[in-house]
Amino acid sequence: MSWKTGFVRSNRIDTGRSGMTNEQEFHDQLRNRGPADAARNLSSNLHGSIYRARCDLNEIRLFVEYPLDLL
Repeated sequence: MSWKTGFVRSNRIDTGRSGMTNEQEFHDQLRNRGPADAARNLSSNLHGSIYRARCDLNEIRLFVEYPLDLL
């Protein structure tokens, strides 16, 4: 299992007609690989993000990956 986090901050962004703004984004990512046996190639990735600027956005994404042998 692994975990990553980050923070981005921008000041005095010129948005054109709406003027100047600041923005901040926090994000975390948690990744897990499956155990041995049948699920050994199974992996999951949970990503969360909080974005603050003129419009506030929060998102959570879950990615599950399992390779299939079709041939």
